[in-house]
Formats: sequence, structure tokens, C-alpha cells
Amino acid sequence: MTSKFREDFDIEKSTPRDRFTKLLFDLRMPEELTEWPPLHVHKRCKCNKARNRTLCCLLIIVLLFLIGNIIFLNVRILSINTATPSSTSLSANAQQCLSQYTLNAPSSPSSYPCSTCLPTLQTVPSDYLSSNPQNAQQILNAIQFCGLRAIFDTANSQGQASLGWVNDVKFCAWNGVTCDGSGRVANLQLTFPGVPVTLPNELGALTGLESLQVIGGNGIPGIFQITSSPPSKRSQHSPLIQNPTMGSSLPSSLTQLPLQNLVINSQTLTNPLPTLSSSSALQASLKLLDLSSTSLTGPIPNTISSVSSLTQLLLSDNNLQPPFPTTFPASLQILNLQNNTGLSGTVPSSLCNSTLLTSCELKSTGLSGSCGLCQLS
Repeated sequence: MTSKFREDFDIEKSTPRDRFTKLLFDLRMPEELTEWPPLHVHKRCKCNKARNRTLCCLLIIVLLFLIGNIIFLNVRILSINTATPSSTSLSANAQQCLSQYTLNAPSSPSSYPCSTCLPTLQTVPSDYLSSNPQNAQQILNAIQFCGLRAIFDTANSQGQASLGWVNDVKFCAWNGVTCDGSGRVANLQLTFPGVPVTLPNELGALTGLESLQVIGGNGIPGIFQITSSPPSKRSQHSPLIQNPTMGSSLPSSLTQLPLQNLVINSQTLTNPLPTLSSSSALQASLKLLDLSSTSLTGPIPNTISSVSSLTQLLLSDNNLQPPFPTTFPASLQILNLQNNTGLSGTVPSSLCNSTLLTSCELKSTGLSGSCGLCQLS
């Protein structure tokens, strides 16, 4: 309390209570108040500001780093999903093809876009098919429908009228088509005039095919039959007639099917032996190869020895030429090369000494040598 304050206080009229209060106040208060030491607030403020700026910069850097990582990961995931669709989901194109087959094809089967949908559906991942059995069956149906429709489209107008196909998508009930218990086309018989001009490559879409028979329309006895059923089960009484308009080339997709028996007789062919014997599928599965009377020219390729399951090789009545193979499949039991007058060379000892060989017809050829069962004259 300053002296001036006390003087001012005395001037005013005071009561006894006021005077008592003043006395107590004077006793407690010192004469002069000492000045407080400086707090140097300005120094601490500068430190805090600098520290806060540093923390803000660090926080901004961390946030930018996290945002950058999130953007990078999203772009990476998006690019991966765009490049390679998940094996557990359908691509947009495959989903569209499946929807079109399910919803539109039953009422308008000829308008289904097989040219684009067949290759698309054939590449659907197996993981998706195994985890979606209902869609898998519909995809299989669409693939087989397109394979059969390709045969129908290849036939001329008379052939299409005879076949009567593509009025619906229930192909297992189509004329000449037989399916197995799982809905796969197992047998296909095409009878004149319902035959295609050529066998289209889409034939390979019929992955369950066991027997294909084509019966032509002129009077030349013959057979064009591709089958994986045992020979004993083939019809022995059907009127099998050559189809001269079929062309001389086999579709390349034929080499992708695990056929056990391939029989083509009395049908002019461009020598398919190199292609057939080089097929990994046929090397493992083919047991009977009969290309008799097909006007084959050129040599028998050495790759014939790679057809490891082959038990019967029938190439009679052709125009085969040397060189003669040095080895044949060790499993071979029946060999018929007779009436190939241009064929020359020496019969390999491995063939002559085979313990599995039961029949070997080499008559009317230029082959030479003394060879056990093999009849050379």
C-alpha cells in the first residue's frame, strides 16, 4: 500500500469498521512491493514456435508419404486387375458372352456371336469353373454350341436343311448328335447331304468327342471316321461312302483332342503323318491309326516312334516314299504297309525282333531284309 493511498484513505470519512480493516491491511502489507524478476517469455515463445514449425513439417512429410503410398498401391492394384482378371471371377467380355447365351441365344441361336465368344469362353480360368458349377455348365454348353454351329455354317444350303440344326440351343437333341451324362458331345454322325464342305477348326471345341463319322453322297465305297471308341464297337453294317467334297486337310484342332483311334479311309488326304505324330496329345493317347487308301505321298516321319501308345499302324494302298523310319513304337502290334510300291529301304531290326508284333504286312513294296513275321513278298 503506498503512502498516497493511505492519505487518500484518511481523507474520507470512515467508520470504526473501516478503521479496523485498515489496521489489519497495514499490518499484512509491506511498505513497498518488490518487482518480480523478468519471465523471459519472449525467449520461450521463440523456442516453442520453432519446435511447432518443425513438428508441423514432419507431420506434413509423413502425411504426404502415406498419401503417396496409398495412391501407388491403388494404381498398382487397378493395373493388375485390368491386366489379369481374378481367376475366381469372369472378365467383362466373358460375362457378356455368358449372359447372351443364357438370355438371348435360346430365342435367336443364329445371332449368338460365336466368332468372338468362343475364344473368350475357352479361356475362362479353371478355378472359376470349379467354384461355379452352374455357370461352368452354361459356358461348356456355349462352347459346344459354337463348335457344332461352325460345322452347320460350313455346310451348303442343302446340307443345312438336312441337318436341321440351330433352331434352338438344345444341341444334345440335334440330328446325329449324342451327348454323354455330363452334357458333352461324345458322338457325331454327319450323313449326306447334311455334311460340311470342310471340317472347321472349331471342331476342337468338342473336347469330349469320342467318335466322328462323315458319310458322303456318291457311290464310291469308303469311310471317313475319327473315333476314340474301340474298333469292335464301330458299326460294321452302315453304308460308309466317301465324301469327295470334304477337302484333303484335317483341322489343326484335331491334334488337340485325346483320340484313341483315328480312321480315315478312301478319302484323299494331304499327308497328315508329320502333324499327327508330332502332337503331344496324340502321342500319349493314339492307339489305332488307319489312313489306308488316302493317296498319301512322302515318307513316314521318324516322329512316328514318339506315338508311345500306338498298337496298330495301317497305311496300305498309298504312295509312300523313302526314307523308311529307323524305329517304330515299341508298343506296335499290327503293321500294314502293303501296296506302297514306291516305298524302299531296309526293315529295322528293332521291328523284326519285337516280341509284341503279331502281324506285319509289307507286300508289294520295295522294302528288303529278312524280318521274322513281316511278309515282304
